[in-house]
Amino acid sequence: MVLNDQHPADLAEWLQDMMPERRLSCFRLLDLDNASAVLAELDTDHQRDLLKDLGDIGVVPIISAMSPDDAVDLLAELPKEKASSIISQMPDNEAAGDLYELLSFKDDSAGGIMSTDYLAVAASMTAEEALAHLRETYKKEEEEIYDLFVVDEDDKLVGWLSVKELLTAPPEATVEGLMDTNVISVSVDTDQEEAAEKIQKYDLLSLAVVDFNGRLRGIITADDAIDVLEEEATEDIFQTQGIDVTDSEDPDVLGSNVRQAFRARIPWLVITLAIESGSAMVITHFDNVIKQTVIAASFMPLLTSLTGSVAMQSTCITMRFQKKTINLKSILKNVWHEARVGAMLGVTCGVMAYILSHFFKQDGGHMLGLVVGISLLITMSVGVLIGTLIPIIFEKIGIEPAHASGPLITSLLDVCTMTIYLSIVHAFLSTIL
Repeated sequence: MVLNDQHPADLAEWLQDMMPERRLSCFRLLDLDNASAVLAELDTDHQRDLLKDLGDIGVVPIISAMSPDDAVDLLAELPKEKASSIISQMPDNEAAGDLYELLSFKDDSAGGIMSTDYLAVAASMTAEEALAHLRETYKKEEEEIYDLFVVDEDDKLVGWLSVKELLTAPPEATVEGLMDTNVISVSVDTDQEEAAEKIQKYDLLSLAVVDFNGRLRGIITADDAIDVLEEEATEDIFQTQGIDVTDSEDPDVLGSNVRQAFRARIPWLVITLAIESGSAMVITHFDNVIKQTVIAASFMPLLTSLTGSVAMQSTCITMRFQKKTINLKSILKNVWHEARVGAMLGVTCGVMAYILSHFFKQDGGHMLGLVVGISLLITMSVGVLIGTLIPIIFEKIGIEPAHASGPLITSLLDVCTMTIYLSIVHAFLSTIL
């Protein structure tokens, strides 16, 4: 059949563009394996719609055919009672037990995204015995697995080896003699982003997940890691713009659900409003200065824009390299580096602002240019320091560093920039006029 010959990702894309009635009809034409793969590729809203239309009788066989991690992702979007009802109807009690176990872990933990489809062999086996074991177990697995994990008699993880190493080993060789004991693993409660970064750092195809006693409980595959990194990157993008997605089931709903979009966006806007009121107070305080030298006031947008931009650049760089181990030495090194960069950028932009000021004021332009240039040097240096330190401080006190960028830093710098610039203008007012 034509539909079953297509890639699941392409089929999912086509189905999402169809009308609901036609989508359901086409989905029912798929064989079981393709249906489970396509369902895993659909976005959350379309998954919910299809599950509702199919009913429990149609859903149970599809869930049974899915890999455990994909099945759990799907069931996690349903009410607990509904998910439990579907699992209880599965014919394979062992698979049902795995799903119940996976659902018990936090969604954003290694346990929550791992799959219980993995290949494990005993350290005491010979290569011949291990291959016989694999022939029996591999055909039951839904995932394509290339790493073999080695466990002892208590199912504790003790090493790993590749399928290739096992296939090319002499039949009488022991798994214990073939395995690599330097195995990378994470615990079930490890944050999903940390687990995904380990897969990326060590170029792994799969990452072992162990419980608190060191027993092997599952694996996280590279494709799962890609999904996690994409999810985390999307979350960071939202948070840098003051959109809180931590309580949202799916960031995609922010484009379709008005109430959730409002709740996600209003908190940081209120904070921004409160901070920006400080800028209004500063401007009001220097009202007489602005009235006396309107030409100096015309440079205020230039200073706030440049200072905000350089601060955001520092924040971006700090967050990028914050994935590495943070200690006092690395913090001081980063601050010192950004402070020098900020000073150089401030001097460069200050000189350009000094030259620009002469086009606005022929008489007294020299002094105005100095005031603008010096102010820009100071505000940009302050901006770089704030942009560097706030993400580090947020990380230390347990707040998502992405919240440091966007509206928060911009608002803080508006207050600082207005205060610094108007104070300098006030000090040199007589020479500017």
